[in-house]
Amino acid sequence: MRHRPHLRPGHLRNFIFACITLGLLSSSCSPKYYVPNTHNVPLMQQKGESTAALASGAWRTELQAAHAITDNMALLLNTAFFYPEDDDEGDGGKGQIFEVGLGHYQTLAPDIIFEIYPLLAIGTLENHFPSTLTDHPTTTGKIKTTLFRYGIQSALGHKSKYFDAAISTRLVGLNYSNTSGNLIFSRQSQIDYLQEKNTHLLLEPALTLRTGYNSLKLQIQLGKSFNLSIPNFRQDNGHLTIGAVYYN
Repeated sequence: MRHRPHLRPGHLRNFIFACITLGLLSSSCSPKYYVPNTHNVPLMQQKGESTAALASGAWRTELQAAHAITDNMALLLNTAFFYPEDDDEGDGGKGQIFEVGLGHYQTLAPDIIFEIYPLLAIGTLENHFPSTLTDHPTTTGKIKTTLFRYGIQSALGHKSKYFDAAISTRLVGLNYSNTSGNLIFSRQSQIDYLQEKNTHLLLEPALTLRTGYNSLKLQIQLGKSFNLSIPNFRQDNGHLTIGAVYYN
């Protein structure tokens, strides 16, 4: 391992503040059709183990759970709620996603764990842009849609009594359906925009760090979302969440 540089508390605080600021700046004044949720990385070691996690970030709250059904199989359950604040003109949106995964975990060496989970998720989102009604008074300024996400998440991590660290990667497909409303943005119908761009392939790596004592640890996760199909698609390109994980 590389030598660890001396990190003062002030430096860590400034680093976290900078990450949060970058996350906020990524939210532009335009419709947004996808926000990546926090990776659930339970790092199970044996049958009967369970975890419960609460994570929060910019305009989001997430709940996660996992349970080891056998000595090498575990179940994941995730839910996330997104509620960005409206700007001065009332433009904004909201959404939620519900996800389930059933997969394999394995101890490769003492405290080193590999896991891989196929995932299925369904969600809904809504954007409302009343500021567009000035130029397009015959529209509603709103759009709603349903998203379906499917794919696989793998992770390699170290788990100990006081500290956990993991690198995970999620490769998923994303589809939209049941799109309704009448929103014109940048002189383009957003119904047409989503119908033309309704299928995506995303690569989403993340770094998860936890520290605490035994059954309760604080967690920070920094992730990215790369749209391999449409790089300029209207979405968030990453996430930073902070929370807590309880092990049982």
